[in-house]
Amino acid sequence: MLQKNILEQPDALKCLFDNHPDGICILDGDGKFLYVNESNITMLGYTHDEILQTSLNHLLNSRRANISNSVTNIKSSSKLAINHKKGYLVYVRLTSIPLVSDGLEFGSFIRFEDISQQVEQTKDLFDIQEMFTLISEKSQNIISSISADGVFTYISPTVEALLGYTPEEVIGKPAAFFNDPDTNKKFVEHRNSLFIDQNTVRFTGRVRNKSGEYRWYETTAEYIRDETGNIIQTICVGRDVNDRKKAEETIAHLAYHDSLTNLPNRRFFKKYVTEKLEESKDELHSLMLLDLNGFKYVNDTFGHDIGDLLLLEVANRLKNVVADNDFVARWGGDEFTVLQSHLENKADATALMTRIKEIIAEPIMIAGNTLYITASVGVSFFLEDGDTAETLIKNADERMYRAKNQAKLLEQKKNPH
Repeated sequence: MLQKNILEQPDALKCLFDNHPDGICILDGDGKFLYVNESNITMLGYTHDEILQTSLNHLLNSRRANISNSVTNIKSSSKLAINHKKGYLVYVRLTSIPLVSDGLEFGSFIRFEDISQQVEQTKDLFDIQEMFTLISEKSQNIISSISADGVFTYISPTVEALLGYTPEEVIGKPAAFFNDPDTNKKFVEHRNSLFIDQNTVRFTGRVRNKSGEYRWYETTAEYIRDETGNIIQTICVGRDVNDRKKAEETIAHLAYHDSLTNLPNRRFFKKYVTEKLEESKDELHSLMLLDLNGFKYVNDTFGHDIGDLLLLEVANRLKNVVADNDFVARWGGDEFTVLQSHLENKADATALMTRIKEIIAEPIMIAGNTLYITASVGVSFFLEDGDTAETLIKNADERMYRAKNQAKLLEQKKNPH
């Protein structure tokens, strides 16, 4: 039996035990406490008398501590959970040194190092990792990590359901491999324009799925920088916005195109002319406004359905006769507009106007009916007749009506009755 007179050793040793920041205790051969220092008492919450009346086995085998803990199972150094007096667990690294006399072990010298904070931090980290894994697996978005040189280092399993690739087919490959080339170009330009303190951005571009189809994705990117401000990693969350993008494109198309002929409408024509004049101020441009003669007769005689088909045919003929860099639009009703750009001289506009009149005057077969119409055309020139879309349209409109009235007078002279 270990004698308590061990405490009568030099004061230096006792002082070391009493004031050591770790818990220090001495157990007898049955595992009962013979000596505990103040740190041990503080760590476990028991009074000095209470802890001397219990055993280490009792603390280790409490309801909440590890059930397999016991003095006999303790190695020279073990990580264990000990029950605090208030009921919560204290995680310790326990070091046990046997006390031996004449070859017989008669007790233990025990050191408790409180590692509760480390364990909780590790537990929190595991919880965060588990939560991240759950979110990435269950999310309807694609979560990814991209290295500084643009290579995928992680991608969530949802990539298979959304784009058809397994994570293994993506990780290790450049992100640019999966993007539309134009999207890559815009993304690089966008990234290079960022300020050094701008770390969260949103970008929309086209991503190729495994079947080769491009889909629109809106990606929120978080840039991770080093101490010098260089981007070392990019965390991305991408969501499929293909349906939304198509709806936006449809709405935009309807806002700027005629629903019958699918030609650009009046709004689009004005916008286009304004931009074209601004970017080519030194070029010669002509603007034509044409009105169909005889369209009202067709509408009144054959009905609006035939009239609509007639307008469709006129639209197709205009598109076929103008050059690729010319712009045709439906102005409204039976009126159309043409912007002819980068002319060598006015004769080019006169030639196109003559060709338009000729092709409109050719017979039109619709639903078994042979229809005949003509076109009155007015033309204005930039800068001679104006330097804005409004002034050019105004002058072309006046000349068109002048031409239309002249055509009526000629018709009256031919048919005085």
